[in-house]
Amino acid sequence: MAITSGASASILLSLMSLFKKGDTIAIVSPGYPCYLNILKSLNYKVFNIQTTIEKGFNIDLNQIASLPYKVKGLILASPANPTGATIESSKLKEINNICLKKNITLISDEIYQGINYHKNSKEQSLLSLNSNGVIINSFSKYFLMTGWRLGWIISNRKHIEKISRIAMNIYLSPSSISQYTALETFKYYDYFDNVVNGYSQKRNYLKNRLKEIGLNNFFIPNGAFYFYINISKFTKNSYKFCEEMVNDLNITTAPGIDFDSKNGNAYIRISFAGKKNDLVTALNKIEKWL
Repeated sequence: MAITSGASASILLSLMSLFKKGDTIAIVSPGYPCYLNILKSLNYKVFNIQTTIEKGFNIDLNQIASLPYKVKGLILASPANPTGATIESSKLKEINNICLKKNITLISDEIYQGINYHKNSKEQSLLSLNSNGVIINSFSKYFLMTGWRLGWIISNRKHIEKISRIAMNIYLSPSSISQYTALETFKYYDYFDNVVNGYSQKRNYLKNRLKEIGLNNFFIPNGAFYFYINISKFTKNSYKFCEEMVNDLNITTAPGIDFDSKNGNAYIRISFAGKKNDLVTALNKIEKWL
């Protein structure tokens, strides 16, 4: 295991230590923008696996099985940003098996694990399936330590040794204050689970309220704290749509084009991690604005 300066550092260090210039890495769209940005900054090639709202932003096993031989790595996130889609344990096992056969290094971004709304569906970490996989996580989401910049990587010893050498030249180590604070969070799982219950209540509120205000084409998230909403009946430019909302209402949403270069202009992402009252006020304003 390696402790890092946030999950973003975990992703960067893992990619730097596993691959070389010109290698092709597969990512899922829509997906976290920093994957693409980091890959490009390292001069890696990108292979996009496109998912759609019609299929619940689920990855098809055939998409993994048909990855071209040039793909050396695959980054998956469950629950995912921006969609809140999750990968079932059985499917994760199949994906892992395919990657092992195709000699593809699987990187599992599990930063939103613990924030799951299907309590009967137990989350499974890649760690339980593949001792040579790369598991990335952070204290920023479930443990509410956003800004403390503390993440971790679980991988095999050889990989961790490479990461350590690179980190000594870039990050050295995360803040000791952050690390000591993080140790205390393990005493308060009941508190954090209660926060997740609050997210669940706001999720249920949004399922109904979004339809009432005319934003009725969306994916109901299985995890994380985002709704990914189709706004194609209002605009063909999600960035402009979000910009106008900020200017007119002082309400911030994220344009889908940040997460998906192909279909992202038809979507926005909203977060329900904040206070319920703020959410109610914002949606009332958006209803009048639309």
